[in-house]
This record gives sequence, structure tokens and C-alpha cells, in this order.
Amino acid sequence: MTKKDLSFDEKVEFIANFIGDNFLRVARALRELQDEQPDIFLKVAELAGLSNRKAYALARISRQFDDLGASEERLYSIGWTKLQIIGRYLTEDNGEYLLQLAELNTAHDLEALLRGETPVEDAKVVQFYLSANDYKRLRSKLVTHGAVVSGNGLAKKELALMKLLSHSD
Repeated sequence: MTKKDLSFDEKVEFIANFIGDNFLRVARALRELQDEQPDIFLKVAELAGLSNRKAYALARISRQFDDLGASEERLYSIGWTKLQIIGRYLTEDNGEYLLQLAELNTAHDLEALLRGETPVEDAKVVQFYLSANDYKRLRSKLVTHGAVVSGNGLAKKELALMKLLSHSD
């Protein structure tokens, strides 16, 4: 039996069984499904409990890293989140450098380094749960104080928050 002979239900079960520590196998299966049967790609991802974003990210990771020559163990130890981050910057010439950078840094610090910034040493994480209106007010104030809209989020929000706080003293 070839992979093309697998039924829809078998593909869903296959993907669901390999989520988690086996993300590379999931990534390859999703890539193959996306290439061979793109019409059911998102449905399989949904049934496997994956968001569309994560399904596309995993398929992209497979495309980017399968032929790079790095061992699976190394890629597993780096993790899919960091592979997704460095994948945005990956070229034929910088793969090894980016893999080393990913191995030596947290995902947050890796993002900063790849943007050309210096990560904050011993940084602390602050998480807020705000109503939609309060979030809108905070976002507006942060943008006014230097944060930059980036996709659905904000870049340079930490600097903007500190600037905002210094104005309220």
C-alpha cells in the first residue's frame, strides 16, 4: 500500500498519532498531503486538532529543513517553534548559522537577534488578560509611544510601555 492509497480517515489518524514529539513526521505528512491532496489539507489539520496556521507552518518546516542536512535529533531538540522562526531567514548559505543560533537562544531572544536587536538579559515576562476595549486602549497608547504594528501584534512594545510609564511619573 502506498501513501496515496491511504483513505482520508487513515491520514487523519496517522497525523493525530504523531503530533507532539514527532512534529517532523507530522510536518512531512502534512507537506505530502498539501502537495498531493490540497483540497483536504485543512480539513485533515482540523480533524487532527491543528490550527490552519500551525498546519501550514509544519508543512513549511518540512519543505525548508528536510534537505538541509541537519539530523532529525538536532531539529527535534531545536523544536518546531524555533525552526519556524529561523525558517523566515533561511537561505542556502546560512542554515548552519541559524541552527546554531536557535540552539543557543530562547525563541524570544532568537526573534530579537534576527531583527538585529540585542535581547534583554534576564528578561521577565508580563502577561495581561484585558477586555477588548482595554486592549484597544493599551494598544493605542503603546503605538502612540513608539510601538509598531506588526501583523496582529506589536513590535517594540516593551520600549513603548516604558516610555509610557515614564510619562506618567
